[in-house]
Amino acid sequence: MTDDGVCRWETGAMAGLNNDGYEWQFHGAYFPIQYVGAKIGLGMAGEIHQMGDWGEDEWETGHHYAARFKFNASVAIRSPRIINWKSQGAGFYLFTEPGIVLSPGASGSRNPRYCCWDLKSGINLQIDHLILTLGYGISDFSLYSGYPTNMQGLPDDDNYITHTAFVSCSYKF
Repeated sequence: MTDDGVCRWETGAMAGLNNDGYEWQFHGAYFPIQYVGAKIGLGMAGEIHQMGDWGEDEWETGHHYAARFKFNASVAIRSPRIINWKSQGAGFYLFTEPGIVLSPGASGSRNPRYCCWDLKSGINLQIDHLILTLGYGISDFSLYSGYPTNMQGLPDDDNYITHTAFVSCSYKF
């Protein structure tokens, strides 16, 4: 925390569901200005396994579900407090994070797109140093870019928009 009482650093984890399956990410951010900062994250996106594919033979059958590692870099923009919850010492804030996704292709893919745009927005509840977030993301990142090996079948076109709903928990220091 700085002399003016503003926490400049933030770290946390995010999990979400999208039209390809799931994604998760660990992230860190630095805010040189109270409402504007830089954020980086490292995570993964993948297909959701079918219930019948879980069990004792999980490691023996060699199921081929597509998965990709993701590196996100973005500018984090936050609003001033929009709702003050004085009795809890908390507040609600809006945020948006325009950025890019860098990702190697999934196993078996050929010529996948490695760099994609990404936009996340939503609302967060800040209670002291804890941040709880509910948000929506849109991106041209495609899990199936390059037509990788997978279990669900391939889309007719791997050039589409991915929509994500996510939750996040972070800590400011």
